[in-house]
Amino acid sequence: VQSCGLPISAVAPLFDAYFVNHSVNRKNMKIPKATVTAVLYKSKTLASGEHPVMIRVCYNSKRRYKSTGLSCPAKWWNAAKQEVRERHPLAPNMNAIIGSELTALKNKVLDFERQGVPYSVQRIFEASVRKPPSRKTLYDLFEERIAYFRDTLQKHNTATGYQTLLHIVERFSQHRTVELFDVDGAWLGEFEEYLHAHYADTSIKRFFSALKALMNYACQNGLLDANPFDRFRLSRRLDVRTAKRALETDEFDSLIRYYLDTYYYKTRKRPDPRTMKRRCWRAPCHGCRGEERQASYDAEQFALSMFICSYIFQGLALVDLARLRWKDLVCVEIPDREKYDRDCAAYGPRYAEAHKETVAFYEINFVRAKTLHPIRSLVEQRVAWPYMKPFARTAKGGAGDDFVFPIYFDDDPQRRFERITYANNVINQGLQRAAKRIGLSRKITFYSARHTYASRLYHADVPLPLIAQNMGRNPAEIETYLKEFDTDRIISANKRVWQIPGPASKDPKTGAGL
Repeated sequence: VQSCGLPISAVAPLFDAYFVNHSVNRKNMKIPKATVTAVLYKSKTLASGEHPVMIRVCYNSKRRYKSTGLSCPAKWWNAAKQEVRERHPLAPNMNAIIGSELTALKNKVLDFERQGVPYSVQRIFEASVRKPPSRKTLYDLFEERIAYFRDTLQKHNTATGYQTLLHIVERFSQHRTVELFDVDGAWLGEFEEYLHAHYADTSIKRFFSALKALMNYACQNGLLDANPFDRFRLSRRLDVRTAKRALETDEFDSLIRYYLDTYYYKTRKRPDPRTMKRRCWRAPCHGCRGEERQASYDAEQFALSMFICSYIFQGLALVDLARLRWKDLVCVEIPDREKYDRDCAAYGPRYAEAHKETVAFYEINFVRAKTLHPIRSLVEQRVAWPYMKPFARTAKGGAGDDFVFPIYFDDDPQRRFERITYANNVINQGLQRAAKRIGLSRKITFYSARHTYASRLYHADVPLPLIAQNMGRNPAEIETYLKEFDTDRIISANKRVWQIPGPASKDPKTGAGL
């Protein structure tokens, strides 16, 4: 049985049946077990005249020795007790090491026997050998994961997040080497204090999530025995609520009026996309050495156009707008329902049917890059065209395979990530300049358009599922974008439940309240 590599527990019922049928006493049957002993290996004599102390494991007619790194003269070795005699000056220390080695191997044998797992002499030794500590530092592990996300998965945003965290850890450790085993509870606590002194809670949450994922990866690959985050808790609860970036109605309308008055109604200036590509979009990153930056005039128009288009196209994110091609904008004619209802009310259904009109819309059906949720967008052409016209080659748009907005120019993932990062930087700077010119003191970023779209629908009593569908999100997640109700809406709602009781009526005879 043992030569076949089967555990005794697996074939014990067969032995019982055999013993019963042949009237054999099982107690007389010897079942082999592994023996672990400490011996003085006299077959080898060292230059000092001593013999090495070895641990011998015998099992299934196999024998193997493991060195303890100790040696002892034959006269000071007690073979019966398997230890060094007390007369040896280093007997206590040597016997402690020998006992530790014996205990480790015997425990492995007991584990195999208890679990019913087949084993051999070789497997006993392999299980007892301690893995040497990993020579990878924390920085090496960061570089490995950054290369994996960037080169293998083409997830450049995730790779950039790890790269940013690596720079923060380097500054925190003052560029000293950090071993993986150095990252323990005390190290994490000091790192948390450093982050609280330099970053907001939302950033701290993101950094610790990435670092925890990195430690999980180290544990899964045997680089760490345990994740230091298992027993670590933050010193205080983080406030990770998303800041409400939605603009007020008058603030957003003032941006639209500024764009139309400056770039559409009066000047009608249309920047050449090829010029924008040469002057701005050649640079892989903002302010790159040897490249010209985009002129402030074109940058502001580009920023406002992208911002308003994001709002009009149902709060599309920048990465989704950048992926839009002219062939994705399908022109459809949809009946004008409002005119039809007005004509029905004024002149009757027959007149309304005879004078029915249609409105031209852009219909877009695609999948969001971030959530992979499908989106169906319907935008009236006359509403969107003033902000898309600067990037159109002809009066009707551009070629089918061309991108609508001059951000992407090829399909290389690395260059796309660089261009979308650069575009986001240019847009945010352009929005800040425009806001300053019209007297807005608050900070405006490109993502404010998405928040403004969701908040306006919500305050117009549009159901949350419809808002979520339009924006490609789950209904439970849509509240992230919603702006709080203003004072008038709060007071109006409260008036529905406020009930101020009038004066109590009195008894005409006694004057007591009834």
